[in-house]
Amino acid sequence: MSNNRMKPVRIGLVGAGAIMRLSHAPVITNSDVAELTAVFDRDLSRAEALTKDFGGTAFNDLEKMLESSNVDAVVVATPNLYHAEGVIAAAEHGKHVLCEKPLAIEVAECRRMVDACAKAGVVLQVGFNQRFWGQVQIAKALVDSGFIGKVHQMRSIYSEKSTAYPAATSYRYDLAQSGGATIIDLTIHRIDLARHLVGDISGVFAELTHSELPQKVDDNVWLLTRFENGGRGCLSGNRYSPNIGDGTDLYGSEGTIHIASESINPYNASPLSVYTEKSAKDLPDILREAHYPDAWWKTFEGGWITVKPPRLSPYEAQLKSFCEAVNGEHPPVITGMDGLKAQEVVQAAHLSMDSGRWVDLPLPPDAPFIIPNYR
Repeated sequence: MSNNRMKPVRIGLVGAGAIMRLSHAPVITNSDVAELTAVFDRDLSRAEALTKDFGGTAFNDLEKMLESSNVDAVVVATPNLYHAEGVIAAAEHGKHVLCEKPLAIEVAECRRMVDACAKAGVVLQVGFNQRFWGQVQIAKALVDSGFIGKVHQMRSIYSEKSTAYPAATSYRYDLAQSGGATIIDLTIHRIDLARHLVGDISGVFAELTHSELPQKVDDNVWLLTRFENGGRGCLSGNRYSPNIGDGTDLYGSEGTIHIASESINPYNASPLSVYTEKSAKDLPDILREAHYPDAWWKTFEGGWITVKPPRLSPYEAQLKSFCEAVNGEHPPVITGMDGLKAQEVVQAAHLSMDSGRWVDLPLPPDAPFIIPNYR
């Protein structure tokens, strides 16, 4: 990139729901790399409410917004069923796309979206914002450097009571629109983290049940996973627990990493903790500088080290990375294929529930899409 500062990327919002108001709109408005210029929603009053507070022009016709020369890129955050419609339309108009997770409900739709953006030559980034937490980025660097050896096991939980999130609508509990109440809204974040930190998933065995909510949906999720590197994983989540459950553990041959990205609690008490038997001279700077000994003259001789990186918004980092990709500084760091492979795990989980067996990945192109009938 030249020394001249790039012009802000002009962004239109496709959808005007809670995630736009809580995250995307304020982050864009406060950014020096992006500008909010347009908002689309089928309900014009919702679009106008956002533009009143954050700026831009309101539309209830997506084509008209995408025809605007004042829009370089879009953020798509409609109900999941309509992601493909928004992404493909944007690509056909030459607009770059940041699509909220999940990329789509079905893998076949994900392929259409990836192909459309590739054909149009536009950026497609998927909104797995949890990758942008500082503690996740440090953990990724430690794993990639081999600091904890080969990762043989991973476990992660992400739970959130259905009434905790201030959603504008209840579409998450209409499986025809959402494709899943827990697995596709919460657990999919940890599916992506599993792929990001350990590697591609080669098999899934799922137990998805309805336990508590008035709607007959997957509010209690357990996935067993096989990784291509031979490791094993357990990913879980629910929609009824009063607390926000959050914790990810990586167990390697030479150490352990614990991450809490969304919240901490007495059980998951720190954003990042690392256990190692290595001595001080073998520690990377980030761990050496974080360790406090019992006495100043002592050095680290193995044990736990707690790291507390600054709590910076992952949405801000996500937007910055997206705008850099739009400006050609680097490829998108979370690609359409990342979104497709995460959704492939979800689709395989549904097939596992239907068959009662492990389902191997990748899925064949003609693999059916099934949402279990919860009772």
